Amino acid sequence: MKPDDLKIYLLHMRKDADIGNRAISDSEAVRYCDEDAESEFDIRPSFFRDVDRIVHSLCYSRYIDRSQVFFGINNANITHRSLHVILVSRISRQIGRILKLNNDLIEAISLGHDLGHPPAGHLGEEILDYISKQYDLGAFSHNSQGVRWLTYLEKRFPDEPAKGLNLTLQVLDGILCHDGEVYEQKLKPKEINGKSWQDHFKEYDDAFNENKIKRIPMSYEGVAVRLADTISYIGRDIEDAILLKFIKRSDIPPYCKEILGDTNRKIMKTLIMDLLDNSLNSEYIGYSVEIFAALKELKQFNYDKIYSRRNLFKNTSNKESYESELKKQFCLIFDKSLNDLEKENYKAPIFKEHIEYIDDKNYSTYYKPLKEEGKLPLIARDYIAGMSDKYFNEIFNSFRNKI
Repeated sequence: MKPDDLKIYLLHMRKDADIGNRAISDSEAVRYCDEDAESEFDIRPSFFRDVDRIVHSLCYSRYIDRSQVFFGINNANITHRSLHVILVSRISRQIGRILKLNNDLIEAISLGHDLGHPPAGHLGEEILDYISKQYDLGAFSHNSQGVRWLTYLEKRFPDEPAKGLNLTLQVLDGILCHDGEVYEQKLKPKEINGKSWQDHFKEYDDAFNENKIKRIPMSYEGVAVRLADTISYIGRDIEDAILLKFIKRSDIPPYCKEILGDTNRKIMKTLIMDLLDNSLNSEYIGYSVEIFAALKELKQFNYDKIYSRRNLFKNTSNKESYESELKKQFCLIFDKSLNDLEKENYKAPIFKEHIEYIDDKNYSTYYKPLKEEGKLPLIARDYIAGMSDKYFNEIFNSFRNKI
């Protein structure tokens, strides 16, 4: 490559000239490990590079068979996790383009924000939280599990044990703090780029334990993703529920229909345009009082009529019986996998299809250190948290047939 050509490529790849004073520039990107030597001839800006690392990771590949809201249903038309993260990316980048934010940073946070989700959506997350507490592992949070994959359990180099992807602090902070379930009219960072690695790891550890820290992104890009998360699923989940004949469009509350609309297209447009109108000349990113009130009511409708009743799709007499059955499945896989770890059953799935990807050939970087520390349950949790829904069912049926 000619030096002059390299200068042209670097200039054309730069984003700093396109962003405003609320954005984080690529020159401000912070990595835990220095990469100056290997980055010398890399024309990609830092956050652009993080997007590539995320989409080429194995945990990203497993999005393809992860459920979003409705699970265990043979219908290719409903939203799955792989589509959800793309919708979040599209909406948050639209917000970022208008507000002059760094869209490479936004894309990296968007595509990585749900990597820690286990099988069976939020119900699976609740069950893994229950199991974690039974084994003194603290709490389970898909936010922090996603950071765990990207920081510790993913490989950058195929011939070396996993050491994480060395992503930037800004991306990992946005993933840890995305919390799309939180009710917020408006939000801003306490201080742009105001966190250190020490602050990040403190929030990360807390999310796996007492979960007392109110996590707020340190970037407007992270705030945009956090709010776009809700915009991406609120109307889309309604469309999925209507498609599955779970609810009718006429069930949407009249006030919500009047203010927001009664289709995903109308709801998304209303929310995005209101958010932009109220954020363009404000220090916050957020909604008007009227739109936010309607959004809160619509969220409550979704919880009451969709999320708290979605398990009724299963062939069981009531929701509790299905949740109980799913919990038994999680516990069976966890207990059997933990037993295989304790007995050093190297031919077991948890070794062949999980540990061997992460560890070195002597099991000296992941399995043996955690075994010596008495933390084998953590490996079993990592294994289940990384499963796709289809693989979860296959492993459960395999274990059940051996009982």
